[in-house]
Amino acid sequence: MDCLVHRQQSAKESEHDVLSSQIIGGNSVLLIDSAKRNLDDYVQPLCQHVREKGNQFITILLVATRKRLLELQHQVSVELDSREFATCCTTNQQATEMLARGHGLLLATTKQLGAMQSEQQFRSAPIGCLVFDELERLLAYGGSFFQALKLTLYKLCPSTQIVVTTRLWLAEEMEQLLRHAKQPLLLFKDLLEAAAYGGCSWQVQMGNSFEEQLQQLLAYLQTHSPQHQRTLIYCARHEDFLELKKQLSSYDVLLHRGRQDKQRIEQWQRKHAGKILLLQAHAPELQVENAQSVVHFNMPPTWSQFRKRFAVYKGEIRNALLPVESDQQLRSLVLLDRQHEQSLPQLLEFMQHHSQPIDEQLAKAHSQLLTNREESLMARQAVLCPVMLLYGSCRILPTCQYRHLLSDIDRNCATVPSGGLIRFQLLKICTPSHFAARLVSQRASTKCHWQSLSMQQRYAELQQQLRSHFATTEHRVAVSDVQLQQICVRQMTDSFERVCVTFVPNSSAPDTTVRVKHLDLSTVIHHAKLSELFICPLELQQVQPLALDVRLSGVVPYNGEEIWQSSDNVLISDLLHPGGIYEVHVDYALSQTIFVSCLQLNAQDYAEQLQIRQLGLLDESVKKRLSELIHDKEG
Repeated sequence: MDCLVHRQQSAKESEHDVLSSQIIGGNSVLLIDSAKRNLDDYVQPLCQHVREKGNQFITILLVATRKRLLELQHQVSVELDSREFATCCTTNQQATEMLARGHGLLLATTKQLGAMQSEQQFRSAPIGCLVFDELERLLAYGGSFFQALKLTLYKLCPSTQIVVTTRLWLAEEMEQLLRHAKQPLLLFKDLLEAAAYGGCSWQVQMGNSFEEQLQQLLAYLQTHSPQHQRTLIYCARHEDFLELKKQLSSYDVLLHRGRQDKQRIEQWQRKHAGKILLLQAHAPELQVENAQSVVHFNMPPTWSQFRKRFAVYKGEIRNALLPVESDQQLRSLVLLDRQHEQSLPQLLEFMQHHSQPIDEQLAKAHSQLLTNREESLMARQAVLCPVMLLYGSCRILPTCQYRHLLSDIDRNCATVPSGGLIRFQLLKICTPSHFAARLVSQRASTKCHWQSLSMQQRYAELQQQLRSHFATTEHRVAVSDVQLQQICVRQMTDSFERVCVTFVPNSSAPDTTVRVKHLDLSTVIHHAKLSELFICPLELQQVQPLALDVRLSGVVPYNGEEIWQSSDNVLISDLLHPGGIYEVHVDYALSQTIFVSCLQLNAQDYAEQLQIRQLGLLDESVKKRLSELIHDKEG
C-alpha cells in the first residue's frame, strides 16, 4: 500500500513498526486514511503503552458516537483485562474513580466528557495522552461543543502525546494539533489527502467535447510549462490517448504503453522537467513519485482509482515538520466531460473540505446537476432523506443519494391530522424518535372530545379481503414488470400485506430483489423478491395506507450522530412497547408522516428520559428548522 510518513527524525521502520514505536514511545501520531473501515491501527500499541506506562497518567480516548464507543470498549477490554486500566464514561461513578486514581484509559464521547469537565477530579487529573478518534466526525457531530472541550484539554495539557485518526486532512485543525503534540509523526495512507497536505493547487474545468478539453489542456500547459514542472497526463480512454499523442506533437511527450517503457520513464524521473509523461492509467509498477503537475484528461471509473493516481506526488510533498522551505507548487488539473460529470459532487466536496477556490461556472454546473438529480428523484417519488427528516436539513447533500425536495404528494395532508392531539398504536420502533404507528383517535384541542379513527378495525377488514381474494390460486398472479410506486401484495408467513415499491434495479429476472415499503403492517422498508409479490386488486389499491410514520420533532441523537444506531432501540425497550397506545401533540405533518411532541410515559417526559440515559436530546433549533422546511414547501 502507498503511504507517506513524515516525522522530525528519519527512520527506517515499516509502516506498522513506526506507528507502534511512536505510540509506545509516548510520542504523537496523526493517522490520515480515507478507508471506509474503522481506523483501529493505533488501538493495540496504545493499549500496550497504557499497560507499560499507564499507571503514571490518564489517557483520554474521545470518540464521536456511542456506537464507536462500544466498538472500542470491546477492543480495549480484550487488550486490557482489568477495569483499573480502562473504563467508559457511560457511568460517571466509574469515570470519577479513575480520575481520582490518576491513571488508566478513559473512553468517552464528546458530550459525556463535556459533562465532567467542570468537576475538580477532571481539572486536576494528570492527563498524559489525548486520543481523538475519527477527528472529522468529532468536528461534524460535536461542532462548537467539541471545539470548546478541545481548548479546555489543551489548557490542561499544553504539550502532550496526541493520537489522531481522521479521513480528511483538515489544515487549520492539524496545525493547531501539531502545536500541542509531542514529537509528532504524520502517517498518510491516502495520497490524495497527502497531496492536500502538500498544498496541491486544484483546478477543475468542464468541457463538452474532446476539442474543448484539448484547448483547456493546451491553455494550462502554456501557463504551467512542462519546461519548469515535471508534468504527467492521465488519459483513461485509449482513443483519446492516441489522439493526444498527435495533438501534443509540439511538446516532448513520453508515452507509457507497458513495462517496456520502464527504463525510459526512470530517466524521465531523474530529470527536473522537459518531457510530458502520458499515461492511460495509474501504473504502480513504475513507481513514479516525483510528479509536480498532473492533468486528469479523463476521470477513471471509480473515486478509489482517482485517489490512487495521486501517489505520483509522494516524493515532492514537503515535510511540514521540518524547517525546509520550498517554492515548488504542486498542481492538479481535472478535465470533466459530460460522461464523467457525475464525479463533480465528490470533486467539489473535496475542494470545499480543503478550501480550494471554486469558479462560478463550476458552481453553476454543480447546482444544475443537483437540481436535475432532485427533480428526477422527485418525479420517481424516491424515498425522502432520513437525515433531513431527523435534522431538518441534510449534512451531506452534494453526495447524498436520497430525495430532498417535497412533492405535491408529500404536501397532501388531507388524510392525516396536522394539528391537535392524537393517540396512536405503536407498531414498530424504527429509531428512538421514529415509530411506525396506526392512528387510534384524534381531537382538535384539549377542549374537544376524542374522535375514534377505527384504523385497527379497517386493518382487520382489509386482511379479510386479502385472504379471501388470494384464497383462489388463480388470483395469485406474480408481478412481472414492476414499476416504482406500484402497490403490490407481499405474501408473508401467515398473511398477505400491501406494499409499495420504492426501488427497482435494472434486472427484471424472477429472482430480482426490489425494495418495498409496507403500507399497513408497518412503514418499514424491506427487500423482497419479485416472486413474493402479487398483483393487488384495483379496489384495494385505492384504500389509504393504514400505517404511518410518527416522528418526534427536534429529538436527535445525544452525541450529534447523523442517524440513530440500531443498538439504541434495545436501550429504550423498557420505555416503549409495540402494541401500546400513546398520546402526543401534533406539530405539523406530511402526507404519511406526523411530527409530534410531548410524548408522556406515566407522568415522565419521554425526551427527558432519553437525555437522562445519554441517548437523545431535544434540540429546539432542529425543531424550528423542520417547521421551516415543511411550511416553506407548503407555501
